[in-house]
Amino acid sequence: MTTLENATAVLKLFSQRRITYGASGISFSDVVAQLGLPKSTVSRLLQTMESQGMLERDPESRLYKIGELLLSVTSHYLSTPLVESAAAAMAQLNQLTFCAGYISMLEGRENRVMRTFPGSHFLQVVTPVGVCSPAAETSVGRAILARESDEQVCERFAAGYRATFPNSPQTLEALLQKLAQVRQQGWSLACNETLPGISSLATSVTNKHRGETVGLCLSFPSQSEAQPYSPQVLEALLRVSRQLAEKLGDEYWQQSKEV
Repeated sequence: MTTLENATAVLKLFSQRRITYGASGISFSDVVAQLGLPKSTVSRLLQTMESQGMLERDPESRLYKIGELLLSVTSHYLSTPLVESAAAAMAQLNQLTFCAGYISMLEGRENRVMRTFPGSHFLQVVTPVGVCSPAAETSVGRAILARESDEQVCERFAAGYRATFPNSPQTLEALLQKLAQVRQQGWSLACNETLPGISSLATSVTNKHRGETVGLCLSFPSQSEAQPYSPQVLEALLRVSRQLAEKLGDEYWQQSKEV
């Protein structure tokens, strides 16, 4: 392997062993076992990584920890507002699927559109930035609500639950059943709810470092009841969502999700 590949393998050890900031690091012997290289080669590699700020070595334990350079880069990335971090992911989805894309955030019992990405379908219906919709009656709203417990959802609707659209969950109990399904599979589907002839798939990702959660939504013309969405579109949405979640350390996506 190249020096870059070896350095990457060293850094992956921190992820594989779930070593958090402030915890014990990895030892020289850990790296030797991981790379299967001569000790002299590993020694030079670790010295180089340390000199470049990728690693630092505790003078007492002699264990290696993540260095200042990587911590600085990570801190800058994680401090970026999640809407901005998710924009590139949604732009990628928009190009892959040709569907209209949205990034939304939860506000009370509504979800607000924060970014839009017009699709390429012959039927182009785009909800403008700033528009709010009932969270319980949209795929993206339910994807975000599913992050909460049933108790938290009930508290959010303590003033009363009333559905606006006939194809949406008509009771709070029906909504909770929908959310249980979303938690299990990791994605939400809405067919002909807020707009006749329009369906959507959605997921959610969280940046725990900023306490932010956003929903990623793909919208498209409604299809048949037997196959209400394209499996390829769902696969693309899940793949990009997992990639973004991995960068953010979103543990929700570390659980297995059904397709």
